[in-house]
Amino acid sequence: MKKHSSYIGVILILLFGSYNSTAQIIDDVELSQDSILNDNTVYTAKKSDEKDGFLSMFEGNPGKAALYSAILPGAGQIFNKRWLKAPIVWGLEGTAIGFIVYFSQVHNLVDLKYKGMARGEITEWQGYTTAAALRTRRDNLKKVRDYSYVGLAVIHVLNIADAFVDRHLIEFDVNEDISLRLGPANHGIGITMSLH
Repeated sequence: MKKHSSYIGVILILLFGSYNSTAQIIDDVELSQDSILNDNTVYTAKKSDEKDGFLSMFEGNPGKAALYSAILPGAGQIFNKRWLKAPIVWGLEGTAIGFIVYFSQVHNLVDLKYKGMARGEITEWQGYTTAAALRTRRDNLKKVRDYSYVGLAVIHVLNIADAFVDRHLIEFDVNEDISLRLGPANHGIGITMSLH
């Protein structure tokens, strides 16, 4: 009996595995119906028009604007002809880079003085008399520098998103001939809105 149950288990695993692979094949291929006149309907594989992959998101004008902003901050805004947004992006990213450079330099200096005080080469520096106090100051500077890196990344992502969304809004078709009239509708009195 034990031998039979193991055979049944193997058969179920094989059946389930083949069902899963068949279902996956059916899911991966779009089917188009060639004929609906009889019960012998024939289905053929239809090639998808959509391109897969990471670079497909950079197609079209919104994608180009995002790509330009990803490569060079503010370039997507210039592509969108939003001239005043580009200097804002440059200012924000430049400020974040300035913070990174400044806090890196101060961190390196404090780290050097901390190591000197820990080795006993110096006993006091800018009011700090213990290595532990300098170590705390160094760690705080490193934390601020790391936050500046995060800030730069967030600003850059927002720059890309702004260029992408702004281009979508530019290309959004809004018809200015929208009329609203009060009058008889199909089933009584109502409001009718027509777009021309």
